[in-house]
Amino acid sequence: MENHALIYTTINVVCISFILPLFICVSVRRHKLKADYFFSWLCLICMFMALGDIPYWYCLGAGIRCDISIIKLSTFIFYVAGMPITMVYTNYLASYLGLEKNRRKWIGIITSIIFVLFIISAIINLKLGFYYTIDEETFEYSRGEYWLLSHIIPGLALIYDFILLFIYRKRLLLSARIGTILYITLPIIGAVIQAIFDGVPTLIWFVAIALFILYFTLNTEMQYLMERQRKELVESKTTIMLSQIQPHFLYNSLTTIAALCEKSPLEAKRATLDFSRYLRCNIDSVNKRIPVPFKQELEHVQTYLNLEKLRFEKRLNIIMDIQVTDFLIPALTIQPIVENAVKHGICNKEGGNGTLILTTLEDEKNYKIIIRDDGQGFDTTKKPDDGREHIGIENVKHRLYSMIGATMQIESEIGRGTIVTVLVPKEKTKKRPRRHEE
Repeated sequence: MENHALIYTTINVVCISFILPLFICVSVRRHKLKADYFFSWLCLICMFMALGDIPYWYCLGAGIRCDISIIKLSTFIFYVAGMPITMVYTNYLASYLGLEKNRRKWIGIITSIIFVLFIISAIINLKLGFYYTIDEETFEYSRGEYWLLSHIIPGLALIYDFILLFIYRKRLLLSARIGTILYITLPIIGAVIQAIFDGVPTLIWFVAIALFILYFTLNTEMQYLMERQRKELVESKTTIMLSQIQPHFLYNSLTTIAALCEKSPLEAKRATLDFSRYLRCNIDSVNKRIPVPFKQELEHVQTYLNLEKLRFEKRLNIIMDIQVTDFLIPALTIQPIVENAVKHGICNKEGGNGTLILTTLEDEKNYKIIIRDDGQGFDTTKKPDDGREHIGIENVKHRLYSMIGATMQIESEIGRGTIVTVLVPKEKTKKRPRRHEE
């Protein structure tokens, strides 16, 4: 018996040493799932259960005459910890499956009430011994008259878990289904073995194995979610890129090129090359995760303006006052502002002609990019009510700030035009050696 007790003590210590890293990994995980909260509790309860079992077996195995109160407390902890393992797992599963918030709330309330009632009954058991008793002389553990009753509720919870898994099985990956099913079945196997071989604490061992399986299931699910989010991000970037390529600009540019083919084939060739560069720059910007040299963005702006100049000819006057270019900026941020000035400022002006001025300069703290037009202007205190979605400029403002800490200021006066000023902090955007972009 003493040898067995020492073996059981060692196995409990091993269980803790395996579960503790899982708990730490999930706790410090940067991108957490909602179910990770319950998984952390499962780890804590499992370690608590093993810790409660160690003093009992250690005292028996080492032949030490421990105080009876220590043995009773140890047994109480081990016995009580078995209930919340199933209760918390039910909450974990409800969260993992993405059940409705109201339903998860009621599951949490019901399991909490059951656990509190069980704790009360376990405390009463210390006096009445209807679940189990501990002999004060031999420390022998004996099952009470209602021992089976204390295992019925966890058993019902596991049955409910199986029902949830069956109903919502399509919400899980195959690996997740296997992991969640094993977490239910392994503790049942451990409990059955423990019930048949009285005194062998197999439940905690099987729960520890199940936690390991569940953890790797979580990792698989996390990788799947991250991959799905990556694809959604790519789709979002593509949507943003497409939103910057205005259909009317494409139609107008192609119409202009078509007209030039007969009038001036050489100009048509140059326009076609500009149009190709314009499209390529928009598409390439989807994969740019770091700022690009301002010169690169300026080339894209010039390409766009070349195409617009072909269309508007003398009606569009362009002035470039570029005093500084040696800094970085997110791709596709200045061109949308310039396009906005041409399309909604100058084109909507009475007469349809005007001047666009692009200036760059610097002071001690910032690089300044100023886009000025003498178009129709607008009231900056009012939201435009023209039936269009204005996501382009808001997206530019967000990307400027999130990537390099730059800010954008808009000043406009109806009938006088608009001035957009981008302030780029020097400490974040000094030009660095070029490196490979993902």
